[in-house]
Amino acid sequence: MLLRTLLLVLFTTAFAHTTLMAERIAIGIYYGFRFESFVFSAVEGEYIMEGNGSKVAVVVTGSMLHIDLTQAGFAVRDTDQSYGVFSSLEFRGMSISNIFQVRPVFPSNKPKESTGDLEVTQVDDCIRLINTLDLDEYIAGTVESEGGSNALPEFYKAQAVIARTFAIKNFHRHAHEGFNLCDNVHCQAYKGKSRMNRQIYEAVQKTRNEILANNAGEPVITAYHANCGGITGSAAVEWNRDLPYLVPVQDPFCDRSAHRNWDKVLTENEWKAYLNKKAPDGCDAVFSDGDTTRRKYLDLVSKKIPMTTVREDLGLKSSFFRTEYNNGHVIIHGHGYGHGLGLCQEGAMEMARMGYTYVDILMFYFNNLILKKE
Repeated sequence: MLLRTLLLVLFTTAFAHTTLMAERIAIGIYYGFRFESFVFSAVEGEYIMEGNGSKVAVVVTGSMLHIDLTQAGFAVRDTDQSYGVFSSLEFRGMSISNIFQVRPVFPSNKPKESTGDLEVTQVDDCIRLINTLDLDEYIAGTVESEGGSNALPEFYKAQAVIARTFAIKNFHRHAHEGFNLCDNVHCQAYKGKSRMNRQIYEAVQKTRNEILANNAGEPVITAYHANCGGITGSAAVEWNRDLPYLVPVQDPFCDRSAHRNWDKVLTENEWKAYLNKKAPDGCDAVFSDGDTTRRKYLDLVSKKIPMTTVREDLGLKSSFFRTEYNNGHVIIHGHGYGHGLGLCQEGAMEMARMGYTYVDILMFYFNNLILKKE
């Protein structure tokens, strides 16, 4: 049966508390990138700049400030004057609509635009930026970052529910660092404010407060990936975790997608060297392997290597592959892109093109879950 049954229920009282907390969310931006100076610009609206807890200046639309981390603290200046050196620094939006841009200068990185407020802190002689914004704004930015800007509304709705579920379930992941989630793939990619497709914001609003939950009412791990290669994976195989909603699903919808099939060619000596590195007699084992199923291990004579390890070691697109020996070369015939668990994005996009709803899409990829709405 293609589509699974959907249940629409109310949030429990206990979960409603988490939802209320999540109306605003704090994101560590440029997380893991070490820098010592950046430029702050007011793109839209006005910001109050507070240093050491007191108002220092109003940053109006079009204004730009340069912030350097010095031994004494954060030195703030523009082209005309210096505003002082502060041990703490914060930019608070004071207009109905506020958008700022930040751009690391030393070393440099791509600029990011976002809404909400910005706190500047110091960690290990580097700058840390914490962006506190409305949850829906964060969800929209994440959907665009993770799903692109050229999909259909039903795909965006499915991606919005997934992104929201992740945010709620992992709301305290970085609490020990002073924020909720980071902006890279350790949590969810957040490249900044969604600007490319208005339908993304509409998708977020039309699924407002909806999450995927198990039968106990708890938010689940909403895994997703680019392409499953024709069948999604199992959490038991990929993560060594028994999650009944992350089980293999035969997926015909991604068959014609760009990442459905791929090949990587190694010389016989390169393949031997890799296997010998993993197991002394491994090179006597797998040269041609006709197994076309998803599996947990590459079986050698004396050792089993996790397929996920092979993927990481050799820089493969997925851990779903087989090998073939041909004239002094080992051809790795692979399928899919990513870990293969949960929602297949290219398959979901095709489902949306074929007229399936976001509920259809979610219930197809996630087994025996419910859609909860506050």
